[in-house]
Amino acid sequence: MKRSNHIDLSSVREEPVPVAFEIPFSLEALDREPLLEISPVRLEGVVSRIEGGFALDARCAFEGKLECSRCLAAYPFASDEAFALVLYKRTPGSPDVRELSGGDLDVAFYEGEEMDVTPLAEERVQMSLPMKPLCREDCRGLCSRCGADRNLGPCGCATDDVDPRWAALAGVSNATKSQKG
Repeated sequence: MKRSNHIDLSSVREEPVPVAFEIPFSLEALDREPLLEISPVRLEGVVSRIEGGFALDARCAFEGKLECSRCLAAYPFASDEAFALVLYKRTPGSPDVRELSGGDLDVAFYEGEEMDVTPLAEERVQMSLPMKPLCREDCRGLCSRCGADRNLGPCGCATDDVDPRWAALAGVSNATKSQKG
């Protein structure tokens, strides 16, 4: 019996086998704070037999909404990326945890005759989400005093205040100017 979100590797013979999945994820399962919404992840590709394992050439696509890290506004986000992995069967007695080398980054391991693609899709989602999401490159963020969205216009707060972390340097600058004058 074929399970959903699993590739039956025993069916891959001489010819590549097409695969297609639609994998839903909950926001709680992904646990990424800037992620507000996510569509089911579409994973499509082909699996081919290679010496010692299998090759997966696929595309992973999804859409969603992220929260801007500067202004906190929700904005749409989409990802559609191609990737390739080599699939190797996990050998009995192999360690569950081991140090990875550069060549191991495009490798995935499976057990039995099936490969669960859910962890692969989750990894692709996690890697495609930006560390610091921005609704646009020139986002001006929120006013640190009143919280107004500065993308919508000026808020009227005074902007001539010196950051207290730099206040000591202002005194040095003034002393240098008076010595020159």
